[in-house]
Amino acid sequence: MLKKGASDILETLTPVKKVDLGDQADMGEDIGDDTAATALVTFCATWELGAGLLSDCGATLAEGLNSADSDYDATDHAIRDAVNSVKSNLR
Repeated sequence: MLKKGASDILETLTPVKKVDLGDQADMGEDIGDDTAATALVTFCATWELGAGLLSDCGATLAEGLNSADSDYDATDHAIRDAVNSVKSNLR
């Protein structure tokens, strides 16, 4: 279940990794108002940074979920081995 959650996070963030608003920022020159053009460029740059941060945070979270899943699997396996060992010794 944790691996599925990690996979879903990465799938959801796939389009976010590719945010490139350079073309839209370049259109700021066509606005004809320096203040509006600057605001557009700032907005695009901020949005790209935010998308990158979101993508990085999501990838870190997915990595943590995958690690937790592996830890749970290892713990379950160790518990099963211990229980089987006790059962063998009791027979």
